[in-house]
Order: sequence, then C-alpha cells, then structure tokens
Amino acid sequence: MQDTLDYAQGWAGWRVLQPLLLLWLAFFFGRTLRAGATPLIERIARRSNAVLPAQLCRYARRLTALWCGYFVLAAVLSALLGTSGGTALGWFGIVVLAGSVLLFVGEHRVRARIFPHEAFPGLLQQLRDTWGTWRTRDGSSTPPRC
Repeated sequence: MQDTLDYAQGWAGWRVLQPLLLLWLAFFFGRTLRAGATPLIERIARRSNAVLPAQLCRYARRLTALWCGYFVLAAVLSALLGTSGGTALGWFGIVVLAGSVLLFVGEHRVRARIFPHEAFPGLLQQLRDTWGTWRTRDGSSTPPRC
C-alpha cells in the first residue's frame, strides 16, 4: 500500500514539475526578446563570432522566439497529459527531449543553407557556446546588439 502511495506521489510531482520546467525554459528564452535585450540565440552566436550581420541578428531573434514557442507548446501539452494521468506524461518528456535535439541539430543544418556565405561553428563548438551562454546568465560577455 505504501509503495503505491509513494509511486502516486512521485508521479503527481512529475506532472507538476515537467510543465513548470518547460515554462521556465520558455521564460528564460522569452525574456531575452524584450526591447533592448539581446536574444539568447544571438548571445550564443556571438560567442563564436562577435560581429554578426543584421540578417543573422533577425534570424537569431526569430529562432529564439521559435524555441520559446516550442517550450510553451510543450508545457501546455505536458499539463494536459498530466491531468489525464498514466505513463503518457513520461513518454512525452522523452518526446520533448528528442524534439529539442532534433530542433537543435536541424537548425544547425538549415542555418548553413540559409546563410551559405557565413562560417558557423561545428555542432560540438555550438554546444560549448550554448553551455557557456547558459552559465553566464547576465550576458555580460556579449558584445553590443546588432
């Protein structure tokens, strides 16, 4: 009986935690879209290239908004699945993670086609740049915006 109660409480915690985590990610991306702020994706791009053309800055802003929207949609779907119970919520977490990896890698490939004249870092360097930008949350090492 106690095992069933512990399992149910853990599952209830995950039903709340997953949408909250996704909303936090959406907020983390979205707050950088305010007027006068440097979009998160632009901050990441500037770690490898301090001078970005205006077109790439617009692209970075749109991409930041796309990620923000992705996390909001995932949070809403996660909350809806959480109310239905069952293991679907656990699987959905895996789907969100896989979708994030797909979006990250897919965007890397698409960007090279959209901006063939620009040199971009490889995926591993992009991961390091992303991690470094996440760790320095204030963006103090980021040069001025476009």
